[in-house]
Amino acid sequence: MKDKKQTLKQIMAGFDKNELVNILSALIKIPSHKKVEWQENKLALYIYDLLLENDINEVKLDYIAENRPNIKAKIKGNGKGSSLMLNAHLDTIPPYNMIIPPYEPIIKNGFIQGRGVVDMKGSMAAMLLAMILIKRSGINLAGELSFTGVIDQEQRSLGAVKLVEDNFNADYAIVGEATDLTICHAHKGMEWMKIIVKGKSAHGSTPEKGANPIYQACRIAEEIDKFNQDLREKDNKLLGYPTINVGVIHGGNDPNIVPNVAYLEIDRRYTPDEKLEDIYEEIQRIITRLNTINPDFEVELIPMDDRVCPLKNIPLLMDTDNNLVFSLLDNIKKFTDRDGKTSAFKGWSDAALFANKLGITSVVFGPGLPQDAHVVDERLKIDDLIDAARIYLATIIDICY
Repeated sequence: MKDKKQTLKQIMAGFDKNELVNILSALIKIPSHKKVEWQENKLALYIYDLLLENDINEVKLDYIAENRPNIKAKIKGNGKGSSLMLNAHLDTIPPYNMIIPPYEPIIKNGFIQGRGVVDMKGSMAAMLLAMILIKRSGINLAGELSFTGVIDQEQRSLGAVKLVEDNFNADYAIVGEATDLTICHAHKGMEWMKIIVKGKSAHGSTPEKGANPIYQACRIAEEIDKFNQDLREKDNKLLGYPTINVGVIHGGNDPNIVPNVAYLEIDRRYTPDEKLEDIYEEIQRIITRLNTINPDFEVELIPMDDRVCPLKNIPLLMDTDNNLVFSLLDNIKKFTDRDGKTSAFKGWSDAALFANKLGITSVVFGPGLPQDAHVVDERLKIDDLIDAARIYLATIIDICY
């Protein structure tokens, strides 16, 4: 077998940044969100054709629901090396109030713009090109290289759940969420909860004859805001302190009616140090205390199971003492002017499912600033896109060759 360094050099000779930008441009042009009737289907079909055109024949569309396929592709190894999964989610959020054309990949001032370019079609394009270049080189891998494009990460992660149900096998995984080319080996868990406050309806001219649940919901929201300060005492050295946010409050139909029900929807980010049952008990204590003061209300706290991952949005906490992290650190230094570092990811990712449910050593790593995901002028620095593709390619050689 050739020296890895020499092999990588030969493959890199065929690296064309224009090919990379063209792939990303094609991905941006295809809307792939919950507001289009085809959802992820058209994007998955484009990737399917792209891989087949580049002689990656072991590619499969796995339909989880109508118009909603995962795509799985692989380049086989001889079984004598470690396997690596490159993972990206196919869906984006809708364009909403974007101030740039969402599906026109305009290149300007060293950036490429469009919906999903950061989250996460940029890393997807880099992963696809890396895989294509490996196949094009004709080298024989020792370990299997796979790409998985999954549906629904922006909603319930049903695509990643299907990989778990299928017992997808790999030694290592890179999930390409935007991390600004920082290796993220940990992130908080996420739990969504709903508080239902029931009161007594009355005419708006006689509010004293009713019990307005909006007021009680507001009291609960105010206490939750105060509770955020208490959570700072649970600081985790790597992940920071847990947080809680009231994201939705709703109640009533008309100003002249005392409503009979109001709702709060809550986002709770938690560290691996915490247990879900304790999280619910904390909120329940707030509810119980306020109900003692205002006994005219019936209040129920329930999980929002229909809106979150069926396997729960659990935390990620991965040891950094492994070959994948070592390789990424080395390649970051090799291809960029960055020192290379490990950190925690601010959001939630499918890496938590791969690590906790499948036992795959998983990290989050991709181009783009996390704060540029979902914004009205989403854009990605092309130099970072190129760096990501080179790092992915070199890491494939380190792990699989």
